Amino acid sequence: MRLRNTIIVLILFAIVGGYAFIVGRYSVPEAQRKLLAVKQDDIAKIELRYSDRDIVLERGKGKPWRLVKPIGAEAEQTQANNLARAIADCAVVRTVDEKPADLVPFGLKPPTTTVTVTTFDKKTLPAIEVGKSTPIGFNAYVRLADSPAVLLTEAVFPAGMNKTVNDLRVRDLMAFKLDDVQKLIIARDNGQTVEIDRDGDRWKIVKPTPYAADDMAVRTALSTLVNVKASDFIADAPGNVTQYGLEKPHLAATVVLKNGEQQSMLFGFKQSEQGKSGIYVRRGERAPVYAVAGYVMSSLDKSALDFRDRTILKADPEAVATVKVKNSDGEFTLKRAAGGKWDVMIGSKTSEGDIPVVERLLNQFRDLKGTSIVADPMPSAQPFGLDNPAAEITLIGKDGKDLGAVKLAKISVRPTTPPIPGEPAQRTEYYASSSASKAVFALSDFSFAQLNKPAPLYMAKAPPVAAPSK
Repeated sequence: MRLRNTIIVLILFAIVGGYAFIVGRYSVPEAQRKLLAVKQDDIAKIELRYSDRDIVLERGKGKPWRLVKPIGAEAEQTQANNLARAIADCAVVRTVDEKPADLVPFGLKPPTTTVTVTTFDKKTLPAIEVGKSTPIGFNAYVRLADSPAVLLTEAVFPAGMNKTVNDLRVRDLMAFKLDDVQKLIIARDNGQTVEIDRDGDRWKIVKPTPYAADDMAVRTALSTLVNVKASDFIADAPGNVTQYGLEKPHLAATVVLKNGEQQSMLFGFKQSEQGKSGIYVRRGERAPVYAVAGYVMSSLDKSALDFRDRTILKADPEAVATVKVKNSDGEFTLKRAAGGKWDVMIGSKTSEGDIPVVERLLNQFRDLKGTSIVADPMPSAQPFGLDNPAAEITLIGKDGKDLGAVKLAKISVRPTTPPIPGEPAQRTEYYASSSASKAVFALSDFSFAQLNKPAPLYMAKAPPVAAPSK
């Protein structure tokens, strides 16, 4: 009995497999046709009608898309072009019912979306009525307004047609090129203003006090402004902006371009809506109120110290003849010798230096920078551990004159509040000061470790002794 059943099953598999092979080998699939006979580049107007809203997009020949309903505004070109492409590329998978008795089962009475397009030659094509997706598979029901037939298309089409005004609006709030900026002004509601001017290829702080600026910090702030996008569209014509904190904004960031044009971003309160974390903003004195991500304001809410050049000491390595080091391991001197070599001197003992290691130290001083300027001038050395530094390094030139000196400190700080579980009970902070300024700088742990090395690490390693031959 078992053998007979097995044979029957094998025969059935053979029949089904043979049929599938013949169908797959010799049948010709029905060619899909486009739902509308239109090219993307020929679409001049798109109307989207929903149960609760109407949206209309228009463009002139060779012109960008604009929203004309329910508001007049610039359209986000990528979104608008993708919408036009989806309409032009929409294909009919098959016809479901030529003359359905009831459209309700297909989600077409009423349709979820009605899409109407008009071409540049003023021809309005039959409206596309969009229904629901099929229970099985990846398709959706649609119908053309001039035909009773229910058609099947891909399920991505209804999703692509489901748009809000905010989906289609331009979210870019500032429009300028970084290289066209002549001035950046950051004004806070506490009366503090930072003004930074372009000086050739560099930047300089002119207010509140003239200083060299950190080019990266300035470019980062400008990049934040030019790339900021609206996360929400709050009010297009607010009667009063007090509720948004924009009557007296907390912060105003202004760029002045080389042609004299000014663009400003005003920052107000944090969003009050449940689950929102953005910041209310507006462009200059324009009416619309938007929201942007919270990091935008924090990236711009900077003091003059934040924009200052953070160079601790700058020295040409080739100009250095002697390096005097004093640290917890004692005192030693690195002295340039003939033939590009270096000596390491501890007291009266002199050892050959490891040239690459010494040169790496000197290269640190080519443009030694801190992570930030903590205070200028330093109110007191004691809070930063610089009254009893972990290391002091003095650079002396070939003419015997001092090129500069730095002090390094390492301190442990206990938090004033209970530490978060899993975090250390105290943290280590690193600071530096130099003879070049009165400021105190925060220093990275990496830079501290690279500068604070004991004398033996600068000594040349003895070559390995060859094993005696047998």
